[in-house]
Amino acid sequence: MLPLAASGNPFDVQFGLPLHPLAVHVPVVLLPLGALAVLLLLVVPRWRAALAWPVVAVLGIAAVGSLAAKLSGEALAQRVGDPGQHQELGNWLVAIAWLLFAGTLAWWLWQRKRLRQRRATGVVGLIVGVVLAAVALIGLIVTVLTGHTGATSVWGGLVPEADPAGAPSASAQPSPDVTEGATGISIAEVAQHDDSATCWVAIDGTVYDVTAWITQHPGGPERILGICGTDASEDFGAQHTGQAEPAEQLSQFAIGELAEP
Repeated sequence: MLPLAASGNPFDVQFGLPLHPLAVHVPVVLLPLGALAVLLLLVVPRWRAALAWPVVAVLGIAAVGSLAAKLSGEALAQRVGDPGQHQELGNWLVAIAWLLFAGTLAWWLWQRKRLRQRRATGVVGLIVGVVLAAVALIGLIVTVLTGHTGATSVWGGLVPEADPAGAPSASAQPSPDVTEGATGISIAEVAQHDDSATCWVAIDGTVYDVTAWITQHPGGPERILGICGTDASEDFGAQHTGQAEPAEQLSQFAIGELAEP
């Protein structure tokens, strides 16, 4: 595969590859680590003096990293299409990362002031701690969901499932509607598979059963449902011309050649 051409956007391509897959590692690793550390500091007060500033630093890096991941993700979406729910969760992740960083920093500065004045935090301290713990837990959950939807958009449907005996699952087998030995699949037969239950498309002379891809398409299911049962060569070409990854993903769903009219 040839290196991608740079667009001038520093968050788009670096060294011939999309920046996003690299950038996402910063918030995906550091945000859960920082969130767990915040919970630990809330539960074990004696560790606060030694660990609070390192935890704040980790959360700060995670917050900056979440913004870089968002911007690089938007640049990648310009090349491969809207990732749908993954992008929405990514936006939430940025907001939560910055909220947790700012909240933890403010909480620790307040705690230090109280310690210097030898004053107990009391009920207010308990309420603040509960709120901060809730933000940390939400950060953990959103990070997992964001990572999962991103991995699904990239890898979903590419690896066929196998039964316990190791044989490919039924979803990896050719559709039983295709007659073995036939010279091709007619466009009329393709047109019979035009909904979410069974979705076939013809693209550049090949027929694909993309039923399993409907819920996994990064741009949302509507993009696939709109072309079910049709010859979508023009639509696919307009959206993905020159893009190797969409063509490679599509090839996993080929079931036969389109018959000559």
